[in-house]
Amino acid sequence: MDIQIKRRIGQALLLVLSVFAIGTTGFYLLLDGLSFIDALYLTIITLTTVGYGDITPHNNMPPDGNPYVINLFTIFIILVGMGSVLYVLSVVTEYLLMGEVAQKRRRKRMQKLISALRRHYIICGAGQAGFYMMQELKHTMRPFVLIEKSEERIRNIAEEFEDLLYIQGDATHDEVIEEAGLRHAAGVIAALPDEKDNLFVVMSMGQKRKDLGANFRIAAKVEHFNKMAPKMRSAGADCVISPERIASRRMVSEMFRPSVTTFLDRMLKDDRAVMRIEEVTVAPGSPFAGTTLKDARIPDKTGLLIAAVRKGGTGGFIPNPPSGQEIEQGDVLIAMGAMEQIRALRKLAEG
Repeated sequence: MDIQIKRRIGQALLLVLSVFAIGTTGFYLLLDGLSFIDALYLTIITLTTVGYGDITPHNNMPPDGNPYVINLFTIFIILVGMGSVLYVLSVVTEYLLMGEVAQKRRRKRMQKLISALRRHYIICGAGQAGFYMMQELKHTMRPFVLIEKSEERIRNIAEEFEDLLYIQGDATHDEVIEEAGLRHAAGVIAALPDEKDNLFVVMSMGQKRKDLGANFRIAAKVEHFNKMAPKMRSAGADCVISPERIASRRMVSEMFRPSVTTFLDRMLKDDRAVMRIEEVTVAPGSPFAGTTLKDARIPDKTGLLIAAVRKGGTGGFIPNPPSGQEIEQGDVLIAMGAMEQIRALRKLAEG
């Protein structure tokens, strides 16, 4: 609909310009002593219904001119010109009204979709860090909602992510994050440019988590890790990430473990077959609960091998667990494989 209205606006503007050109050319040819500017001026005051005060078509009529032709031409310019101008105004008004209605409709639809989300992630800030986070969430098929103040940045991000769910607003305002479905979120990521804003978001979300009795995780991005990490953790952050620290460790890994880092890079960047190291929690009622890895037959059912088990989800890790390793509800199974295989494992683990 927007394209059709824009096309109509273009056609209407072309019509108005054509009327101006016809009027200016006609007055210039029909009347004597008029410059091009005078002819244009006469056309404009005719179309705008200002009236003839200092100059009229008859003032400059040539001796052999026909006043009826001049009158008819002036009438033509007035009727066609005013009709064109009114048409342009009506189309522009329709465009503005429909644009506002469409925007309200989009916001209402988006809010309805956000309200239906469960166990999604809220990303505060659409900077470079936020962009890569959204890419990872998209690749691993996890729902998320973006909170960003800049309308321009949202437009740029929306070009990269189809059906992007977002809230345009300030993430440091509680009501904005609540609008993003905080009550049902699995996690909140503070990735704003300013560390102080991230600290404020973490403090606010930490308090909200207590008030709501929710179990969502809180992550924060910092630049000055040694200074800010303790503050973030005391404010309620479950994890604090410094891009510089990660980049430094990655550079060292490239020196000592180039094959490992290359493998991980290809695993993370290959869009054709998304491979990840994922964790799956054994829920109550799962067929895995109360069995051993051998009896669970996870490789046969999913094609995955369990790389580690974390007892109770908070205890120590058991790497390369033996086939006789018992599985209990609450245990976390760590496996690496394609996301389709991980989804199959998660479905079985959740019962």
